[in-house]
Amino acid sequence: MIFKLFNYHPTLIEFLKDIKYVLFAKGSKISGGAKKYPKVLQLPITYNCNSKCVMCNIWQMDYSNEFTHQEFSAFMKDSVFSKIEHVGINGGEPTLVKGLVDYAEQILTLPSLKTLNIITHGFNKKQLFPLLEGIYAKCKKKGIKFHLSISLDGYDEIHNTVRGLKVFKIIDQNIKKIQENMEQYCDTMNLGCTVIKQNVSHLIELDEYVKTNYNIPIKYRLGIENKRIESHLLKEQYSLLIDPSVQTAKEFFYSRFLLSKNLKDKFKYFAIFYFMNAKKRKRLLGCDWKEQGVTMDSRGELYYCAVQSDTIGSLRKTQGNQAFFDEKNIAYRKTIIENDCDNCIHDYHGKPERANVMVMIRELLREKLYWVNYRFNINLF
Repeated sequence: MIFKLFNYHPTLIEFLKDIKYVLFAKGSKISGGAKKYPKVLQLPITYNCNSKCVMCNIWQMDYSNEFTHQEFSAFMKDSVFSKIEHVGINGGEPTLVKGLVDYAEQILTLPSLKTLNIITHGFNKKQLFPLLEGIYAKCKKKGIKFHLSISLDGYDEIHNTVRGLKVFKIIDQNIKKIQENMEQYCDTMNLGCTVIKQNVSHLIELDEYVKTNYNIPIKYRLGIENKRIESHLLKEQYSLLIDPSVQTAKEFFYSRFLLSKNLKDKFKYFAIFYFMNAKKRKRLLGCDWKEQGVTMDSRGELYYCAVQSDTIGSLRKTQGNQAFFDEKNIAYRKTIIENDCDNCIHDYHGKPERANVMVMIRELLREKLYWVNYRFNINLF
């Protein structure tokens, strides 16, 4: 009877999810001092990339001396990964990696794994489809959910400008083919747009195109400085945070906040708006890398933060546990949280602090009760 009630009232299900999101938020701040095994692994599997994005320098970086299949297989057996539940493969461009299906097969041996995610630029047509088909087939055998994310930073020439190549038409065709044959390629799929100076004035056009032509969601994130891909060296040419057009970005993210249907998405977009709009920047979003995330690059180097961290050790030289739980490294992670986290709006995963969620809820109530405040000349907040 209860399940039938839920089936007939999807709004009730969403409401309960929202309540759960608030209740399971963290009640206290994370210092980074806890010695917990990581549950999330970011895996930039190569530095090789054939895109020339204006907000990323990785296509000009060295990609020599990357791990072999044999090395990678040994790395996946390291006990530091024994509690990993979610792996995200990115790059560089993953589809340029020879034997990517074999690498994925090794990832699927992780004992606690629940989901595998790949982020791709989506225009290596020859490699893309057989790789997705091969990886998805192996995921299904293991009962692991496989998610695909394709980067789409604008409609038509806007995307070409951001990517430095005329590839929009290829990507457009590839997205439609995957969407029409999802049962072959992945369990779920979304598009990802990095918001920067070159596309901020054209986001509504992109949003409408996606709604009209695809039946998949698009997620927006603000382009920020990232040490690993050397985007901090390029901020003058892409960053909205130092550009007058930041006002357009604020308005766009606030509109996403108002239009989002669930509390989690609302909070994400509100937090980005809040970050850009505040006189003193503050991160409201949670982040797995504060305590339960790890990054391993294509040479076996380990990092805490996916954006700000220097390497904390190499799996070619030491055991992962020794590096991840080393007292000096833990102290280093704490300094990243203390000094850098409030200046970062990169990652959107991880449980937020309950007090930070309440900042958004107060904004929602203020919007709903605006007329009461105005009509009776009172201040409820």
